[in-house]
Amino acid sequence: MSVTANEIIKKLEQTAPKELCCEWDNVGIMAGDAGKTADTVLIALDCTEKVIDEAAAKGADMIITHHPFIFKPIKNLDYSSPLSRRIAKVIKNDILVYSAHTNLDIAYYGTNYTLAGLLELQNVKGLVPMGGGAYMGRIGELNKDMTFSELTTLVKNKLCAEHVTVNGDMSRSIKKVALCTGAGADYDFLLCAKKMGADAYITGDVGYHDAQNAEELDICLIDATHYLTEVIVVQTLYDLLSSAFKEVKFIKSDIMGQTLNIV
Repeated sequence: MSVTANEIIKKLEQTAPKELCCEWDNVGIMAGDAGKTADTVLIALDCTEKVIDEAAAKGADMIITHHPFIFKPIKNLDYSSPLSRRIAKVIKNDILVYSAHTNLDIAYYGTNYTLAGLLELQNVKGLVPMGGGAYMGRIGELNKDMTFSELTTLVKNKLCAEHVTVNGDMSRSIKKVALCTGAGADYDFLLCAKKMGADAYITGDVGYHDAQNAEELDICLIDATHYLTEVIVVQTLYDLLSSAFKEVKFIKSDIMGQTLNIV
């Protein structure tokens, strides 16, 4: 029995309802026909040109991503633009692209849920209230006391990170950890973490002044990169959808993201 893209989308939106997304965001169908049959589906963090090529080579009917590749209004389809080329390529290859972004960050079975689970946090709660009982980020307790140095090693091991950037006393005892995947170093987020008793905060895309704010709030800070804190949701989506649609072939993308490396 064949499965349509619409059926897969319905399952995704039960997990991460579109109405959870931030008002500035763009989620849902980026391009394509949701009524088409989806026998093979590629799951990736981003819909880059390499990911589209991978999907086409593997015969994928649909690409599911976390980050939307169409984010702002489009004024033209000039093929000298990388975005225009990507749009043309998915249309040419008849591939539906669907993205779940901030709604997947907020959702119970999303990016922050996944990272909290990887770190085996206990008594996990929402971090930043977004209205309607929804929260961005998570906060919980480590299953054992450890130093900030030991927490840093745990994060590196769980995310397969060769390097992370840290700020704080490496010998400090850490019990309660707050986190927000992607770019979550906003001062209001750090303040929520402080008010809820966090000893350490994990996120990505940390700027110079973000680190200053964390230090002034007396919170140890780990920048584990935007990419590594969020690519983990590919496995979560794969597990969720594979169990729901046995007749569909789901593939995790082999394309790595564009991360900054220390050389």
